[in-house]
Amino acid sequence: MSAAPQEGLVLAGVRAGYGETIVIDDLSLSLAPGATLAVLGRNGVGKTTLFSTIMGHTTRHAGSIRFNGEEIGRLAPYKRAVKGLALVPQEREIFKSLTVEENLLVAERPGRWSLERVYEFFPSLAARRKHRGDQLSGGEQQMLAIGRALMGNPSFLLMDEPMEGLAPVIVDAVLAGLRRIKREDDMALMLVEQHARLALDFAENTIVLDRGRIVYSGPSAELAKAPEKMAALLGVGGREGAH
Repeated sequence: MSAAPQEGLVLAGVRAGYGETIVIDDLSLSLAPGATLAVLGRNGVGKTTLFSTIMGHTTRHAGSIRFNGEEIGRLAPYKRAVKGLALVPQEREIFKSLTVEENLLVAERPGRWSLERVYEFFPSLAARRKHRGDQLSGGEQQMLAIGRALMGNPSFLLMDEPMEGLAPVIVDAVLAGLRRIKREDDMALMLVEQHARLALDFAENTIVLDRGRIVYSGPSAELAKAPEKMAALLGVGGREGAH
């Protein structure tokens, strides 16, 4: 009997937050294997909470979270990681007392991603493999956070503000690595990004959140061609509309 096709990530009617405080409400979305999705919105509308909910770090009050055909809404975060979900958090959360190589090896699981492949994607990490995490620049720490997530050989990678605070040349290097992943791996990529233009250019589809609900869902190219609509959704004069 042939295996059932993988359906990727499917959220249906999810209501979640922190304790009794609801942050995302009646949220539904789906992302197929290998697809890319940008998550946009003003500050404080629930973008990071959405990622935390997918990874199991919030209180889920209603709805279901399915990954590759399996309900994972009650699974502990580490079990979701074993299933193939990985998060690059906004704070990066690298181990500052460990070397680059130790940070990567801590997350190692069997698969295509190895030390050698991460170093090939991010050569600056290879050059600093024996340096501690607290000896790296912000850009190098971001590359290390992405590389550490990849070492777990996930099939679904969530990235929360991966370009935040990075110099333009480092943004280009990180984006080049992510575009290679999109090209070479059957990995779904979902990113929260304040720089809307970067996100729309990278991801095929986009959702915009407002007060914990999706107020736009559709092709990124469509939103990129409608600056007035984007300004209305993201805030006139805001950082999102300016980039």
